[in-house]
Amino acid sequence: SRRAVYALAALLTTSVLVLESAFLSDDFGFEVVANHSSTTTPTFYKLTAMWSSQEGSLLLWAWVLSLASSGVLYLTRRRHRELAPYATAVLMGLGAFFIGLMIFAAQPFAALSPAPAEGAGLTPLLRNPYMAIHPPMLYTGYVLWSIPFAFCIAALYTRRLDASWIRSTRRFALTAWTFLGLGLLLGSRWSFEELGWGGYWGWDPVENAALMPFLVGTDFIHSIMVQEKRGMLKVWNVSLIAATFCLSLLGTFLVRSGILESIHAFGASTVGGPLLVLIAIVAIGSTILIASRREELRPERRISAPLSREGVFLINNLLLVGLAAVIFWGTFFPLIAEFF
Repeated sequence: SRRAVYALAALLTTSVLVLESAFLSDDFGFEVVANHSSTTTPTFYKLTAMWSSQEGSLLLWAWVLSLASSGVLYLTRRRHRELAPYATAVLMGLGAFFIGLMIFAAQPFAALSPAPAEGAGLTPLLRNPYMAIHPPMLYTGYVLWSIPFAFCIAALYTRRLDASWIRSTRRFALTAWTFLGLGLLLGSRWSFEELGWGGYWGWDPVENAALMPFLVGTDFIHSIMVQEKRGMLKVWNVSLIAATFCLSLLGTFLVRSGILESIHAFGASTVGGPLLVLIAIVAIGSTILIASRREELRPERRISAPLSREGVFLINNLLLVGLAAVIFWGTFFPLIAEFF
């Protein structure tokens, strides 16, 4: 199964190369190329046009997931024999979902016949150098959170809830946090250039959605230290990583669903419904699994005082989760108000 993951990474890498070469060669026989590029589009933006499309961004998601999955399975090939199979199942379940979307809902290799002589070109708002790095960094941050999430689910399922799953995925959590943070900074700079002075303060729903997993992920990275050193905050840690991954999926959903008015919405979506179903499955499934393991998640020690080191970490958890909750409420309030 590990080698099958390697094979998936090779196949998706080939898919990315094929699509990028189609953009570079102005092959308008591909519908996605005809809709997002043209013969007059500069070469630099032809290379970045893939992830400006819904189809290309799904391919990017699945590709990064396959590379990250291959990386973590290679690093743990001689360790965690009891966790790796279940983590692989979670990661490849996600891979199957996104590849299924590309087959049935948003096909990157859909053909046009006859092929048009000219393409529609890239949306002017996307003709910015930050287009080359901001979306891939955000998507990489989103996707890499799936690695600690998958090992957390494996640890919950097998009831091996010591800190070994945390140590094996710490690098991936830190890398996800770094990519997501840099993506947010680059996005704010892009907003400054495109929307004028103060543009980076006018955060729209998609930007809020990217900040929420960053805040909760920051919480997780701090909180896992307490479990490693003291055997405490176990419920917090599994809950935080599940919430971080759910919020990462929510960010992907908001970009591609068009459910909230956003400057990031560049066309109608066909994948909003399936993404919402995936978020519900992940959220409900994680909650049930955590609740069923409450005995194994009991802390080995109790917090001695509110101002002890562990007490301050708990306050930090509450503060950052509170910030994320306020942003969540503010982002979705238009939908809530309209519903009632």
